[in-house]
Amino acid sequence: MNKVFTSLWAAVLVFSAGTAMAQAWPAKPIRIIAPYAAGGTNDIAARILAERLSQRFGQQAIVENKPGANTRIATEFVAKSAPDGYTLFFCAAPHSTNPGLYGKLPYDTVKDFAPVVQAVTVPLFFLVPAASPARNAKDLVELAKKDPAYANVGSPGNGSAPHLAIELLNSVSGAALAHIPYKGDAPAIQDLLGGRLGASVDPVAPALPHIKAGKLRAISVASPQRYSLLPEVPTLDEQGFKGAEAFAWFGLLAPAGTPAEVVAKLNAEVNLALKQPEVAEKLVGLGMTPVGGTPEQFGSFIRADIDKWTKLIRARNIKPD
Repeated sequence: MNKVFTSLWAAVLVFSAGTAMAQAWPAKPIRIIAPYAAGGTNDIAARILAERLSQRFGQQAIVENKPGANTRIATEFVAKSAPDGYTLFFCAAPHSTNPGLYGKLPYDTVKDFAPVVQAVTVPLFFLVPAASPARNAKDLVELAKKDPAYANVGSPGNGSAPHLAIELLNSVSGAALAHIPYKGDAPAIQDLLGGRLGASVDPVAPALPHIKAGKLRAISVASPQRYSLLPEVPTLDEQGFKGAEAFAWFGLLAPAGTPAEVVAKLNAEVNLALKQPEVAEKLVGLGMTPVGGTPEQFGSFIRADIDKWTKLIRARNIKPD
């Protein structure tokens, strides 16, 4: 009986300590690790949410950039951080594609993290120069079969969400679009403007000024739904390419073992922020769609996304470099 009582008392003490910590949290600044350099879409979105969290918690939420290795540097850093709610990860789509691309990683993509909330999705557009005869994705696929010049399709880099969107369209349509990797959206778009590419796949934000100026044309969006800033652009699904949906995304993770009460507080505050009109308008203006939801929904999304992209990566023999 003494052993049973001692075990129960220890459990009560652990629970009480965890509850007390969660109630006191945050008692100091929170670091949000962003896996890309300052000034990019991921960084800007992280700072928008960090500002809101700072206001709500009365403690600074500071964005710290740790770019490199297709987000793996930042991911490993957070995975090995203390699970106390003071180090968080504003992860991106490579979080669920890296397991398939790199195989063995210095962290477990699922087990080493506690999902908090999916913040946004980022629609990906198939773009062509204004002079291109391709008016839609079907035209591009057919032109690419006849003329290799139209088959060269740029992306921001190997293993990026746009790269995988190209490979997914190839897989679904039987097309032979040739992936041309660049170091970011800007150089790919510059070559597209210069007529050195048949098409490119990019988020809307860096391309939107050129679309509005009539220099580029968006012929399809790879997301499940049309995008509010370009509602006239049809989805791949609407053009008959079933199962070709792809999009980038950002979300908030904490190290595994972070108290559930802290995760719940963070989830509630991010969901509240995403519903604020001024926050939503900023994000949409940057080419993002607010999502929100529960930690469980985000965890399920990540697991399904890993499975989806790992199967494609293996089937298409996609290499990161």
